[in-house]
Amino acid sequence: MITYQGVPVYPGVAIGKFSVVVSDRVGAQKRVAITQEQVGAELARLDSAFRGANKTLEENREDATRQLGEEFGRLYDAYLLILNDAGLRSRIEKTVSNELVNVEYAVDTTLNQYADRLRGLESRYAERANDVLDLKDRLLHQLLSIRVYDPAETAEPTIVAASFLKPSAAAKLDPDKTAAIVTENGSIGSHTAIVAAAMGVPTILGVGPFLAETKDDTVAIVDGELGRLILDPTPDVLAQYERKLAKLRENQERLAAKARSVETYTSDGVCVEIKGNIEFPNEAKTCFEYGAPGVGLYRTEFLYLTSPNGALPDEETHFQAYKKVVETMQGRPVTIRTFDLGADKLPSGLRFTPDDESNPFMGLRSVRLSLRNGDMFRTQIRAILRASVFGRVQVMFPLVSTVMEYRKARMIFNDVRDELVEKHIPFDPDIPLGIMVETPAAVVTLDHFAREVDFFSIGTNDLLQYTMATDRTNPSVSELYEQESPALIRMLKRTVDVARTYDRPVSLCGQMGSMPENLPLLLGLGLRTLSVSPGMILRLKELCETYSIDECRELVNRAMLMESAVEVRMLLRNDWNDRLHLGY
Repeated sequence: MITYQGVPVYPGVAIGKFSVVVSDRVGAQKRVAITQEQVGAELARLDSAFRGANKTLEENREDATRQLGEEFGRLYDAYLLILNDAGLRSRIEKTVSNELVNVEYAVDTTLNQYADRLRGLESRYAERANDVLDLKDRLLHQLLSIRVYDPAETAEPTIVAASFLKPSAAAKLDPDKTAAIVTENGSIGSHTAIVAAAMGVPTILGVGPFLAETKDDTVAIVDGELGRLILDPTPDVLAQYERKLAKLRENQERLAAKARSVETYTSDGVCVEIKGNIEFPNEAKTCFEYGAPGVGLYRTEFLYLTSPNGALPDEETHFQAYKKVVETMQGRPVTIRTFDLGADKLPSGLRFTPDDESNPFMGLRSVRLSLRNGDMFRTQIRAILRASVFGRVQVMFPLVSTVMEYRKARMIFNDVRDELVEKHIPFDPDIPLGIMVETPAAVVTLDHFAREVDFFSIGTNDLLQYTMATDRTNPSVSELYEQESPALIRMLKRTVDVARTYDRPVSLCGQMGSMPENLPLLLGLGLRTLSVSPGMILRLKELCETYSIDECRELVNRAMLMESAVEVRMLLRNDWNDRLHLGY
């Protein structure tokens, strides 16, 4: 038996055999000299390859839109944008013409150079580099007449395994034939993770090399909740997970009953709100059907990243997306977070480029960048205000570090509101304004914020990163990026205590809240509202009912005495195992 640990993307358990997606990366192309007379024919082949790749991408976009919705279809726009870049096409043509080389070599070297440049800018560009390499392979498939393996061709549900599963390949998977997804590479913020989570199958990314250990008859267990992959399990472990899987299936009917109730209570009658985090408008439907009392975090970044031609999304695009979510929630509050990207991920519609930022995590990003780009910020605020007439809306500003930043954002918000009044455009005049608590600066000065903001939402991902001075995407320091860090726990406690003192609502919307074993810790700290991934809503609603607040407070008292994340994690894991009798 071999056990691997990866990044959990979507919960659930699957037991079965692999359907391995063989990488369709094309190897390095040999340099072949051509004559001047052959240049025309090579360029004609290049034109045919571009047209073929464009057609395939358009077809894939239509398939993804039909199966998963327009937001997922727009993921292909990034590929189409690169493909239709005149500068790229010209550079390949010049390589063929000036160096008198075959077109395969020109495509290979040119796009590899593009990908290398992206990797050199900053570690989180790895996913964008993969987009470029994906496009390179598409062009080479056309030039070399290579047929791409389609994992959806599997005859029965299997565990789809790959070294790197491209978003385009993930979008083509058939959910009815996919028991789970496991990859050697990948991250929680990747396009692949987003598409996989939308499919609703257990998913683990980034488990490291494991495909070499698999054979045709290899039995595997995928634990999407723990991010655990087990190859060739022992009879005891297999039996244990078969019982767990059977129990999960039995729970479906009971969980369906939880979905009919919006209210959730602990065992001693304390009300807890389990709201949903969403990325795309279509996810709001799941939140509503699962009985979430609202959307606690609507990330709006994909409106920018998937905007056609790299331009900024216009007001109508914003408005239609927000309107759809607000209407879907039928009066339950929707908290919309404003622009939360950094200069390292900006579309071409902004004047800032990745080259302007030597340290994007600490640089011009989120609310800082919104305040610097007033027109962009006002466009988004106008759309939010217009959508507010269709339901309950709250607005949340990200990465606010000083009260002055909040005041500037509020001033722009009020200014846009006054413009709509003058133009007789209807909106809700009582929209609450809040901030994401994501920096130590915000935590230590929270009493100043509490006198002016309407609510707080704790973003544990960035708060942990800035508290520990740790790049969460850097594997060299990943041991410091631990959700159970005592420093983070103290940050959370102060935030909740100050919010309670000033009678301000406070919630938590970071990844920490979607981990079931963390629930008693968060409740014991005083949190009564969590916003989690849609797939975890029912599970956490059910789990709340098994805890009393006194039990949770006792757990927190013990955790506050601990010196390391390992100690806290063991405390929470032992409590989890004892309570649910999982025994692993």
